[in-house]
Amino acid sequence: MKKFTKISLAAVVALAGLQNVAMAGDNLAEAFTNGKVKGQLKSYYFAKDYKNATNDDSSIWVNGVILGYKTGDFHGLNMGITGQFSSVTSDNDDTGKYAGTMDSSGMVMSELYLGYAINNTSMKIGRQFFWTPVVGGSGSRFNRQAFEGFSITNSDIPDTKITAAYMTKFADRTDGAGEPGEFLDTNSRVGNDGAWTVYVKNNSIENLTLQAQYASKSEATKNSKDGHDILYTDAKYNFGGSMKPYIMAQYLTTSYETPGINDAKAYGAKIGASYDALSIYLAYTSVGDTTVKQGIGSGSIPLFTNGDAVDAWSATVADTDSYKVGLGYKIGSLSLSAAYANYDRDQKDTVTDTSFTATYKVNKNLMAQVQYSMLDNEYVAEANIDTDLRTRLIYSF
Repeated sequence: MKKFTKISLAAVVALAGLQNVAMAGDNLAEAFTNGKVKGQLKSYYFAKDYKNATNDDSSIWVNGVILGYKTGDFHGLNMGITGQFSSVTSDNDDTGKYAGTMDSSGMVMSELYLGYAINNTSMKIGRQFFWTPVVGGSGSRFNRQAFEGFSITNSDIPDTKITAAYMTKFADRTDGAGEPGEFLDTNSRVGNDGAWTVYVKNNSIENLTLQAQYASKSEATKNSKDGHDILYTDAKYNFGGSMKPYIMAQYLTTSYETPGINDAKAYGAKIGASYDALSIYLAYTSVGDTTVKQGIGSGSIPLFTNGDAVDAWSATVADTDSYKVGLGYKIGSLSLSAAYANYDRDQKDTVTDTSFTATYKVNKNLMAQVQYSMLDNEYVAEANIDTDLRTRLIYSF
């Protein structure tokens, strides 16, 4: 197992700054004693079955904990630290299907930041979990993705939230070799010179929610022409009433630095409603003749027709028209959902994805979840995958 991980330069500076602030008064001790600890004990079992003998069926069982601590406020300052520990209890994955997503035994310090909050503004510098529609770390696998950099959020404008961030490093779920992902700049999602973004969310018009985000990623060592810019907008209007109907629209563009690649465009629409414990939606998206990038980090999956469990990127492929219909029903502490997605690809066979999810909240701390997806025809990310099973047992404290 690797060493505990090196503390980033930004985090060291943050800690040094907090130490200097300690000279200003005696309440710093109270900031630490009033801090809060939170975490999760987790057990995940994932399995994939394939349609032919060229791909072996794979499974993996991972157990571990995520533990975080955040100090109380000291003149607006606070500090946070979060560690993730995972252990592969057993696996049947000789071909490495889970090497980049689940196969991780070891510890990583995913958060180590200095925060500051004043009035309607908050900021962080250092390692942090970060999510916006276009730039965001995913928590769908055992280890949650994290960034290193600077982020700031402000809500001074009524009914408006503005977030800006500049991220210089990214830690993936694993390192691809059996251990947690390291914070990297080169060969990473943020590129050699980092990635920056501005995100705006507005609710000033009654029943209408507007979102817009711009993100720019620099070139990476592994692909010197991988730099690109993303612009994303969407709108949601709630009609109200007992059925709670809503309608949504979205537009996504990608501009590539690579010569000869046209700008990519995608648009989508979605309608839905809910009554009592039942909910339903229908979504449609269309991509032009160039594949779009949805964002930076695996948590950035804004297109309405993305796959639920197996591959969240199917809707982004060039010349793809897709639709998705979903149903949800809640019975007490049990939530059930089902979805069917169809991806009509101009240059390849049509793909379908049928997914079922059951989530049971045993109590306020314990949750159990089962996701099961069935694929038809050759899939985008993994050829000839047939079914995908994901089970999660999480105790939060």
